[in-house]
Amino acid sequence: MASSRPAVTLRLTTLLRDKIIRSGYTTVGDLCAIPIADFAKELKLTPEQARDLLDQLHPKGSGVKSFTADQTWEQEKKLAPITTSSPAIDSIFGGAHGGIPPGKITEICGLPGSGKTQLGIQLAINAQIPRSMGGAGGSSIYIDTEGSFVARRASQLASACSARLKETSNAAGTKPVLAADDLLRGIQYCRVHSPVEFIAMIRILGSILQEHPKVKLVVVDSISFLFRSNFSDTRMRTKLVASLGRQLADLARQHDLVVVVMNQMTTTIDAPTTGKRAFDPLDDNVHPALGETWGSICTHRIRLYDRGGGQQRHARMFKSPTMQEQTVAFHIGPDGISDVVDPTESGNKVEGGGIRAGEDDDMDFGNTSTQSMLFWDDFS
Repeated sequence: MASSRPAVTLRLTTLLRDKIIRSGYTTVGDLCAIPIADFAKELKLTPEQARDLLDQLHPKGSGVKSFTADQTWEQEKKLAPITTSSPAIDSIFGGAHGGIPPGKITEICGLPGSGKTQLGIQLAINAQIPRSMGGAGGSSIYIDTEGSFVARRASQLASACSARLKETSNAAGTKPVLAADDLLRGIQYCRVHSPVEFIAMIRILGSILQEHPKVKLVVVDSISFLFRSNFSDTRMRTKLVASLGRQLADLARQHDLVVVVMNQMTTTIDAPTTGKRAFDPLDDNVHPALGETWGSICTHRIRLYDRGGGQQRHARMFKSPTMQEQTVAFHIGPDGISDVVDPTESGNKVEGGGIRAGEDDDMDFGNTSTQSMLFWDDFS
């Protein structure tokens, strides 16, 4: 069913149709963007009304393609996940090789300074590791809503990744591949400043992916920044974010794409205290922003946190259809994301100067000039 079809044309009772229109849902796409259970709860629909609406949105024989489970499994096995550069974090996604799987939305949430942007930049570089070396062999699109992407830091991580690839090539007796400049050219950076620009970017993303099939990763950093302060109508915000999430999920499936979306955290002020220290990242009162409707769209959800000023970093998988909830330690150093060498001593020290590993999202690497950015004309 066409997502642009007016909702008023649905064959529903007058009472139900009027209730939908008064709530601000104008197209079938708006209705499909929200799980039917959430929609029924919001509009206080009876079970009969919810069933009638579901039959209209997803009629039998509507041309939906189906595949057997073994066909789906065989297809998934052909797709390459993208490594985080930390085998520990990769392992919490499961799979034969670990890493963030394609075809799904993965949310990375955390308080400021927890390492979200660092991980996003690392993934944008790692998406280009050749298939012969266990990578996806693609390129990346980085959509920055916060202005937190730093080209100098990306250059550092690209140099470190290139050095590792060169070392692997030398050990295998093959020619070196992907210099640091090559890795930077493989990241398409897009800075958006408003919800309108972000919506426009998501709408043209499908065309971009068709023109550039080599793209294997899209990073959104972050989904919540533009929508937490620009919308006083929370219901409208919920519908809009859900629609954008549905579009990203569709693109992930259609293009076998890894979609990684960063999210901020919010505190429930009126919830009863748990006795933990203020702003404890694992406090029951601290939740990912944008609510449960957005959370239901994400296949995997990971929370980054630290309890020692960057000295004890952890990644916690708290939602996954295939893996149990678990927590692993990781490290952020001058060369990027890695495992903690000794889990009993997770202090991050840097010898010989450089960038302190405890710094991440809020690091000052100097000015990011437009000469350091990559634009569509340079993308191949």
